[in-house]
Amino acid sequence: MNKFLKIALIAGGAGIAISLAGRAILRKSRWFDWSGKNVLITGGSRGLGLCLARELVQAGANVAICARTQRDLDVAESELNALAGSNNQVLSFACDVRELDAVEAMVAEINSQLSSIDVLINNAGIIEVGPLDAMTTDDFERAMDTHCWGVLNTVRAVLPSMRKSGWGRILNVASMGGKRAVPHMLPYAASKFALVGLSTGLRTELAHENILVTTVCPGLMRTGSPRNATFKGQHRKEYAWFSIGDSLPLISMNADSAAAKILRACQHGDPEVVIAGAFNFSNRIAQLAPNWTIEFLSLMDILLPEMGGIGRDAAKGHESESKWSPSILTRLTNQAAIRNNEI
Repeated sequence: MNKFLKIALIAGGAGIAISLAGRAILRKSRWFDWSGKNVLITGGSRGLGLCLARELVQAGANVAICARTQRDLDVAESELNALAGSNNQVLSFACDVRELDAVEAMVAEINSQLSSIDVLINNAGIIEVGPLDAMTTDDFERAMDTHCWGVLNTVRAVLPSMRKSGWGRILNVASMGGKRAVPHMLPYAASKFALVGLSTGLRTELAHENILVTTVCPGLMRTGSPRNATFKGQHRKEYAWFSIGDSLPLISMNADSAAAKILRACQHGDPEVVIAGAFNFSNRIAQLAPNWTIEFLSLMDILLPEMGGIGRDAAKGHESESKWSPSILTRLTNQAAIRNNEI
């Protein structure tokens, strides 16, 4: 073997080994235990937010959840209290993260009851599915208000107490849809792209204050959320493809497993983590062949339902059922909906 090639291979191998060792040491130094930590989860009454809350309560954290719907909060709070130990508390608040005054009032009340918020998990989200022509400016603004401005509202509200204590963790649940835009989900994708940028920027500006921000980009997860997503155009067909895709056992991921991985990433203080099913290689393919990925998604759009149906009007998933959904093809996501307070 050429002498210079041999030296290059040795140097490259040493560089990789040093990098991996350094990363392991850094992650270990940032590790913390959930016991006794005060955690606020937005969108914590159902779906992934509820899965995260369950994990945290059982790990000994004090958990505050917020959502817009009081009924969902009551059901979730009752379940979480049943899981909680004698030393940890569960709080719930009806709050729309898009409203800054409401967010600030909620955070002030949590600080009053728990003394501070150690960890903020921004999970609140909305999904609207349908072709571009079915989407209105309001749809885009509503998604941005929730996924971008809502996150900024909660971050700004918790920063003073985190800065005072000299420690904090912020976990922002974005999406793989914030890395590449899937057709028929443009308001969602655009706002999640904005969230990825905001979250990454927050990481770079807050890390020196010992406040570590983790950006989470999950792929398909079986949370049961399609029932409460919004569908436009040919809404029954849109709901069918969306809910079937959400149920694929090797492509989509069990929500409880996803929640555990997300929380470990927060404990390690990782800058970013991608969560995907065992056979969901879409993120790696997109990284290796970004242009071909866009070409593929463009072809995928041809197969999706054309504009029509209810047009720009909106229907929830549970109002958009057909012979295809619910069916045996959506069994896993239907089961998840029951478990995760989506029904």
